[in-house]
Amino acid sequence: MFKNLLLTIFLVLPMTANAHSPLVSSSPKNGETLGLSPTEIVMEFKSPAKLIKVVLTKPSDKQEKSLLGRFFGADNSGSVSLGTSFLMTINKRQVIPLPPLEQGRYSLAWRAVGGDGHVIKGELTFNIQGN
Repeated sequence: MFKNLLLTIFLVLPMTANAHSPLVSSSPKNGETLGLSPTEIVMEFKSPAKLIKVVLTKPSDKQEKSLLGRFFGADNSGSVSLGTSFLMTINKRQVIPLPPLEQGRYSLAWRAVGGDGHVIKGELTFNIQGN
């Protein structure tokens, strides 16, 4: 009986690990430095996924935060308006249109639902050095 249980666990675990839809690649790549503002962010997932939340922020050059600001989660970053036309579509390849961006460092936080219903999330950053 113990062998049957181990065999079942051995066979089921790989299936549950493969059920998620991890991010396989992105453009721009995480940590990439660009010379020009990108017109879009492309995210490639292992299997179809549905983006449910995407937030692009540009942290301020000021690194100072008040003690109260840190406590309440206030930061010195500005959120970039992205619209919502790309949300809630199920695709392996997700395209997020971007407005023109100025020089600086950007952070994209995203949340998606895979075909198996599991929520996956991540963050990628990129820099723009010139426009």
